[in-house]
Amino acid sequence: MAPLERHVVLGWALDTMLRQGYVGRTPRTAAHVQVFQKLYEAQQAGKAFSPINDLVHATSQYSSALIGVSGQGKTTTLKRLMARYPQAIYHPDLDITQITHLHIETPHDGASIKGLAHSILRKIDQLVPDGNYYQKYGRVTISVETLLNHVARVMHIHCVGILIVDEVQNLKHGSKNTQKLMAALVSASNELGVPILFVGTNKAVEVLGLDFRQGRRSVGSGFPEWGHLSASHDLQNPLEWEDFITTLWVFQWLKKPVALTQALADLLFYYSQGIIDIAIKLFACCQWQSIIDSSETITAQTLELVWNRDFTRVHPMIDAYRSGDATLLDQYGDIAPIKFASLLEGSLNKYEGLRNQKGSVTLGHQDFTPTIASALVSVGVDKDRALSVANAVEAQGKAKSVLDGTKTAIELLTPHRSTKKTKVRSASSVAQELAPDDYRKAINDAANNGNTIFENLRNMGAVSDVDSLLDLG
Repeated sequence: MAPLERHVVLGWALDTMLRQGYVGRTPRTAAHVQVFQKLYEAQQAGKAFSPINDLVHATSQYSSALIGVSGQGKTTTLKRLMARYPQAIYHPDLDITQITHLHIETPHDGASIKGLAHSILRKIDQLVPDGNYYQKYGRVTISVETLLNHVARVMHIHCVGILIVDEVQNLKHGSKNTQKLMAALVSASNELGVPILFVGTNKAVEVLGLDFRQGRRSVGSGFPEWGHLSASHDLQNPLEWEDFITTLWVFQWLKKPVALTQALADLLFYYSQGIIDIAIKLFACCQWQSIIDSSETITAQTLELVWNRDFTRVHPMIDAYRSGDATLLDQYGDIAPIKFASLLEGSLNKYEGLRNQKGSVTLGHQDFTPTIASALVSVGVDKDRALSVANAVEAQGKAKSVLDGTKTAIELLTPHRSTKKTKVRSASSVAQELAPDDYRKAINDAANNGNTIFENLRNMGAVSDVDSLLDLG
């Protein structure tokens, strides 16, 4: 990962939020114990947290949101930045396992309050030795308020530093409980003093703007909007795009690498519009294409070919970015870029097809007939019959490869269905399509040569001599 300016700014903002959130939360102090007391009183009253009137006077926490287009590396960057901090720290003098950060994701179909609570409990169980909070609180049948109260107390026990709620835009799909869930997050942040970072695509703005409280808490703390990379279109005076593409361009695994020119940088920006995920995948696919066609170099024609062939799914989103139309961007803001695995699989399939075509056994090779026969045996054809049909295919001389030969052999083995509309073919044409040991060949030969069907069957070895059968008796 090559850090850009936005990564550095995000690192500073996260560090500030994390440290500011710990101010006034020293364990075993009067303020720390007071939170436990408030949670206990709320539980006795059948509530998850303190009454709303008490929360009005609570100190505003440094909660914020990281909003940006899909494929810009928001989640990846967050994980790499938070990896700088030990997630679980045991303090022997206090006998407390401190959890610096929790990262949870909302499911694609939205989230319920219980689902959020269970996710938090399971995460904490993974970090705390012998943790069994999910077994203790998550599996029992209790009210949502009681469950949230338990979760808040567990988070306070382990001094959670920051809660990162990822894929917030998915809450749109759970509109029934979205208001309650967002209110629960805000209340928990106020009650515990734990900052919350909401992460999502542009559609998350609709979720975070449900009311004034959520909207107010989604701004601040120095978190910029993560849009596409800005470009100066001048490699000598770079902005984010030029810094990025200059670093990426080094990774050419081709026999004829090319230097980065302004034209290539601008063309790649035109296709990707500065979206990191798409730019990397397009760059990789161009190299796969160059290896497949043996050109071993990247050209503007290669970029155009790969873009028009493999990236049609994201064309609407990129067109929306080029237009700058806010309405179009709202429609396509959540189109996920094509998965890298699917692009790789497609390219490998193309490569395998080309390799097999070049390296296959062709007509006249000593292994041509045995290979076709082996293929027929593998699909259930008798060994002797498979060899006979394979010999017939080779005798025809029409199939140039094993693949074509196998297809022809299967056609010979497949009975031809006649319909009323189908013209009657001549006996000679039918005979040419029959395998040498096909019984119908005896009938056709009898019609053409004037001999008997029985004689033809005996010549084919399909009938036994009567005298030999009597001797056996």
